[in-house]
Amino acid sequence: MSTDCEKKIAEHTVAEHKHGEDCGHEAVKHEDHVDYLHDGHKHAVHEDHYDEH
Repeated sequence: MSTDCEKKIAEHTVAEHKHGEDCGHEAVKHEDHVDYLHDGHKHAVHEDHYDEH
């Protein structure tokens, strides 16, 4: 059973798509970092992958 507090890893990796200023996804400030809206959910960079928020 998963909880809302558990982090989920996004289906694609940082190597496949790099979020940033000109990536085409909306940036959203989230606490001490920026998330990127991607297909109806948010991605946050975490080491070599994205966490789903």
